[in-house]
This record gives sequence, structure tokens and C-alpha cells, in this order.
Amino acid sequence: MSSIVIVISVFVCALAGACFWGANAHSRLKSALEAQSRMVEGHQKELLEAADALKELTDEYQSLISGCGAGVIVLDAQDTIIQASEEAVRQLGTPVAARLEGRSLLQVTLSAELIIKVKDARTAGQPEHCEIRLGASGTPCLSITVVPANKERGRCLVISQDVTELRRLETIRRDFVANVSHELRTPLTSIRAMAETLQDGALRDGEVADRFLGIISTEAQRLTRISEDLLILSHAESNAAERQKFSLSSLVEDVSSRLSKQAAQEGLQFVAHVQPGLSACGNPDQIEQVLINLIDNAIKYTPSGGSITVTAEPQGTQLSVSVKDTGIGLMSQDVSRIFERFYRVDKARSRASGGTGLGLSIVKHIVEAHGGQVTVESVYNHGSVFMFTLPAG
Repeated sequence: MSSIVIVISVFVCALAGACFWGANAHSRLKSALEAQSRMVEGHQKELLEAADALKELTDEYQSLISGCGAGVIVLDAQDTIIQASEEAVRQLGTPVAARLEGRSLLQVTLSAELIIKVKDARTAGQPEHCEIRLGASGTPCLSITVVPANKERGRCLVISQDVTELRRLETIRRDFVANVSHELRTPLTSIRAMAETLQDGALRDGEVADRFLGIISTEAQRLTRISEDLLILSHAESNAAERQKFSLSSLVEDVSSRLSKQAAQEGLQFVAHVQPGLSACGNPDQIEQVLINLIDNAIKYTPSGGSITVTAEPQGTQLSVSVKDTGIGLMSQDVSRIFERFYRVDKARSRASGGTGLGLSIVKHIVEAHGGQVTVESVYNHGSVFMFTLPAG
């Protein structure tokens, strides 16, 4: 009996120990699982935060590329485009739908010079600069900076700025300086030559002296006209037109009346068709200059027996003024350049008539500064029609 009690006691103790161990193990397991769960939740939170941070960086990167105003291309080690901004697509003249990714840089730019600059940037680990033109003269001109982005993977950034308009303006500036120098040098050379001849003794010959002094006076007047036109052009380009409401009908009639006398002296028929009550918004002094230049040109380049017709009328929400002549007209290659500074169709005839080559440039800048447009239609040996528009007042 005692041995059975002992066995039962041992069994109960063992069972109690097993239960205690099991409860303890369960508690430890539960704690471990809870800790593991907290760890997983912590990692998940970190991953979500990292994903949000990555998305934020990606959005900032895309915004930077899209909004920097430059074209941005990312190249791999084989000069294959792996990313290109919309501005880069536009600059390269590629339809937006036709993506650049996967194409070689040489294929899309056809510039061996640019490829050399990319290689030099990788080798030196420093930015390289160059300027390329996409095709023949007149096509887009791009200023390029190549920046090595990842030396180990051979990646580079190709950053481009469209400088086509800047280069065009630089060319205009150089041509303008050259033309001004030429236009001033010609009368100054004549004045100097005449003055030196008079100093050398021609002054004692009354007939020769009178002729030379007449040439000096004529060339001095030409210099005055050039300087005056340059000042008018500079003012038209640099200063916004002071706007006021004025009677365009009265202005056109007044200028036509004054210049019709000059036309009659040249044997020309002058007609003005001006609709009454036309009111424009702008600077009447500058618009008067436009009218004088256009009508004066028509008189100069219309042979005796021809006619000039000035018309002013409404055109939709704007007002239209045209000067039509039956003069020598323009060849097709001259029409597109006639408003350039110092451009002359017939240089000898222009200088003989006292023209400076700036009159039509002045017209263009004044009209465009007023929010209007100036156009020309011409047939060689059959005459021209110059027309400009102004906002109605």
C-alpha cells in the first residue's frame, strides 16, 4: 500500500512538474512570438517609411528634371539612353510619343563631338561642355554639359539648354554693329576726302569748292538721318509705347495730306481712302512715324506716272492701314528680309534716294510694340502693299 502511495506521489509530482514546464514554455513561446511580432511590425513600419521617403525623393527628382528648364538625359556605360526628360525630347525634335529610352545618344543627336565629350567626362571624372547644332544651319543649337554621375556603373547626365534664340540675337548684334560701322564709314570717308581736297588747294577754285561743300553737306545730312533713325529704333525697342486713345482717321488723313504734295512733285497720283471715326489705342507720334516711313518708301520706289493708295478701315477687332504702290516691287527672296535692319534691295538706289535702311525696321518694332502686325505683299515690277494692324481704341 505504501509503495502505491509512493508511486502515485511521484507521478503527481512529475505531472505537476510537466504542467509547470509546459506552462512556462508556453509563456516563453508567447513572449517570443510577441517580440517577433513587434519586430516584424517595426520592420514593416521602417519599410513603409523607407518606401515613402523613396517615393518623395523620386517625386522630387522627377520634379527637378521636369521643372529645371533644361533637357536631361541619363546614359548608361554604353551611351544608351535610359531616361530622358520631356524637355530633352522637345529639344531633340522627337515626338513625345516616340520615347528616347533604349536608343543610343549618337543615333538621336548625330553628333560625334558630343560622344567624345561623354567619353572625356567619364575618363576625367569632371564635367565637359560643348555646343552642338542638330543638323544644318538654322536648326536648333544646344549648349551641352556632360556630368559623370556614377563612375562604377559608367552613367552620365547630359544636360542641354536651347540657345538657338541667344545665338540668333548675337548674330543680329554682330551684324548690326558691322552695318552701323559701314553705314557711318561711307559718308565719313566722303566728308574726309572732300575736306582734305579743299585743304590741298581746291578751296581757291570756287566751282570745285561749291561742289565739294555740297557733297559734304549732303553726307552730313545723311549722317544726321542715320543717327536719328538709330535713336528712333532704339527707343522703339527699349521703351514700352505710351498708350492713349487717338483718332487714327485724322492721323492718316493728316499724314496723307502732307505727303501727297511730295508725291505730286514726283509725278505720282496719290489717293487716300480713310473710313471716318476710326479710334486706336497707342502712341500717335510713333504711329505717325510708321505712316511717314511707309508712304515715303512708296514715293521713293514708284516711278513717275505711278500711283499710291492709302487705306484705313476696320478689320475685325482691330484697325488696318495699308499703303499700296505701283512701284518696282520686291523679288520673293527679298520679301522675308525687308524688315531687317540696314537691309536694302538695291543698295545704290537706296543710298541715292537718301535711305538709311532702318525705316522698315522702325515700322516693324513700333507696330509690334503696339500689339499689331506688319506684313507685305509684293510682285516684282508690279508694286507692293504694306499693311499694319493696331488694336482698336
